[in-house]
Amino acid sequence: MKRTVLGLTAICAALMLIPSCGSKQRLVAINITPAAVVFGSANPALSAQLTAMGQYVHPPATKNLTTLVTWSSDIAGVAVVNSSGVTSPAGSDCGVTNITATYQTNDPTGNIITGTMSVTVDGPPAFNCPTSTPSP
Repeated sequence: MKRTVLGLTAICAALMLIPSCGSKQRLVAINITPAAVVFGSANPALSAQLTAMGQYVHPPATKNLTTLVTWSSDIAGVAVVNSSGVTSPAGSDCGVTNITATYQTNDPTGNIITGTMSVTVDGPPAFNCPTSTPSP
């Protein structure tokens, strides 16, 4: 009888120490779609909706984090982004900027996860602006 109890105790202890897929999900990446947006001019009335999708492990899953991330633009004079992930030209400059979605997790092994995409605002070639075909 003691042998059975010791065996069950050892099995239970081993199961508690082994990480399982039933443990808390962990965010490992953020993918933003579309990956790039091109605006044909610096008109602030133009806009595009961005979506931030979080990639999780344990178990694997994909979740929409668009309204949970913090959005930012590298060059706010070229394009801006609001808290809902809507980006638009700032109306003052042309050029290319990176838009970043950042999410802070509770995971001590990597608690800030980011995803990036690019926005191009076309303008007159005389002002050294990029000129390309706008996104549909």
